[in-house]
Amino acid sequence: MKKILSTMIILLGLFVANAQTVTYDDFKSLIPYLKTEDWKSAFNESAKLLKSAKKDTSEFKAIVLYINIFSASGMVVNGNMSYRDLEKNVTKFVGQKIIMSSHPMTTREGALRQTKFSITDTTNEAFTSATNANETNILCFEKFIFKDKIDISNFTNKTLVRCGGILDKIETNPNKSMIWILRLTVTDAFVRKTN
Repeated sequence: MKKILSTMIILLGLFVANAQTVTYDDFKSLIPYLKTEDWKSAFNESAKLLKSAKKDTSEFKAIVLYINIFSASGMVVNGNMSYRDLEKNVTKFVGQKIIMSSHPMTTREGALRQTKFSITDTTNEAFTSATNANETNILCFEKFIFKDKIDISNFTNKTLVRCGGILDKIETNPNKSMIWILRLTVTDAFVRKTN
């Protein structure tokens, strides 16, 4: 009887551990690390949150997942993580919901830390180059492929937008240089105004 009770307590503990969700406060707790570009702390803390909320499908978890990938790229730039470890840490997220940081919309080609839309008869995409604060390294090229034609007519230049969807593909820089680290492709994408 004691064995059965012990087993039930252990299973209940595992169920509770996997049933946790990422909260707004959890997400907000990572912001100071990102502001100071303390990539290692942002990566470690976001990894703990993701591990404790494996079954969570909330938008906060999707944002924390992006923070984890973005901060891992920052660690590579700072020499705190190898490309090999980066691949090991981030490729497991393919197929999961992800929500990126907000960026101002732009119509300029090649703009850093801004989102450029390409909505034509043949394309239905957006693209962002997310960098460190000094814009010396592109941590993530982010490509969003929208399932349906989106209407951006109510967006103006500099409108803050946030994109997300399903993380379809992660590619690391084949040259292993620090100019750019990752290329993320997001399908079934969405965009929303954040200001």
